[in-house]
Amino acid sequence: MDLREITREQKMLGAAVAMLLFIISLFLKWQSVGPFSSSGTDIGAWPIVLVIALVAGGILAAEALGMEIPIRVRPAALCSYLASLLVFYAVVFIFTIDGLGYGVWLALIFSLVGLGLTVALNREESR
Repeated sequence: MDLREITREQKMLGAAVAMLLFIISLFLKWQSVGPFSSSGTDIGAWPIVLVIALVAGGILAAEALGMEIPIRVRPAALCSYLASLLVFYAVVFIFTIDGLGYGVWLALIFSLVGLGLTVALNREESR
């Protein structure tokens, strides 16, 4: 599949959906050791990550739907940065927790999809 065939709005909406799925993955099982299991919301910094995903997804959805956004930077550049923070968050917990659950892997996949789409948008806008 070639990302050049997808329209700008489709990339934005795809990245916004990836951010939404990342948020959903926060409520799934991230760790499972014996009878103990925890979700992404049991990890200390999850409210910050939730806000980052909401802001990135909101900016992308608003831009794709043609709404006016009161920011001075390129939305794709800002959302690429925010998506990279989500990838970093997931990777850090993959390397630091034992007994990984399926939620952390889904979070990594969704954040990587969002990052890939926003980077493609950013490259398209900088031409």
